[in-house]
Amino acid sequence: MLKHIAAFHGRSRIGNRDVVGFGINGEYSYIDRVDYPMPAIRFRENTAESKALREKEKGDWKKMTLEEKKALYRHSFCLTFSEQRAPTGDWKYMIGGTLAFAGLMLWAFYLLKKF
Repeated sequence: MLKHIAAFHGRSRIGNRDVVGFGINGEYSYIDRVDYPMPAIRFRENTAESKALREKEKGDWKKMTLEEKKALYRHSFCLTFSEQRAPTGDWKYMIGGTLAFAGLMLWAFYLLKKF
């Protein structure tokens, strides 16, 4: 029964990741969101390198290199806020699809009126 409960609550699905927060609705999931920037689990699974960096972060951060700080951030998060807010260009597909649909409907209207 405990295995069933653990699977229901998602601990069996997150692998070797740390649970670091409550998450959205208490689910153990990782989602990059600007409006809720606190995922329940870390982005990457724990490795020997990440564990060594986590021990090093407990000390003085001035002794850490910039690459180590970035590696720590990327272990916990997939995207930065500026990467999340960057334009994707999806609006072009939406406008194109809407105009194509409107064009097809105009042709259908014309053909129905003519015949």
